[in-house]
Amino acid sequence: MKVYREKEDVILDPDTAHPSLTLSKDRRSVTATNTRLALANDPERFDIYSCLLSSDGYISGMRYWDMEVAGTGGWALGVTKESASRKGWFNFSPEQGTWAIQLSVGQYREVTTDWSPLDPPKSPSKIRVYLDYEGGVVCFYDADTMAPIHVFTSSFKGKIYPFFWVWSVGTSLRLYPPATLQ
Repeated sequence: MKVYREKEDVILDPDTAHPSLTLSKDRRSVTATNTRLALANDPERFDIYSCLLSSDGYISGMRYWDMEVAGTGGWALGVTKESASRKGWFNFSPEQGTWAIQLSVGQYREVTTDWSPLDPPKSPSKIRVYLDYEGGVVCFYDADTMAPIHVFTSSFKGKIYPFFWVWSVGTSLRLYPPATLQ
């Protein structure tokens, strides 16, 4: 078991990607389009919401990854349970197994049943998502200043995956490359 914080080498999973999402060749960037690709209806694929997961999930440890989120548009990022819904209409929330924050119409919010507004000190260009599986913590920081944005606490069971949702056409999220252990 890894007990140190490790920057995770997150790769996006095309098998979970909604058909309106385009992944870069290196699978580190996703862009929302208004074109729906003709893809197989894989049981792992999101069919209504323009979401996707990482290729790897976690059942232990402390790790983090950084996402470039500069620019406008609608997106959410965080973590979700392997067993969380991917088909049909449903609500994203910690109660449903998703811990995430979003930017929509210029407002940062926690992705919960209340959609409570968040007030980061400035609009971050990169967000760090930190997961402490055993501690039951998901933290979001401005990756450049390490100013806290939001914290969720929970008790995790089963595999947890990095989660991404991009709904504004032309909006992209990009993972920063992995770094050496810090």
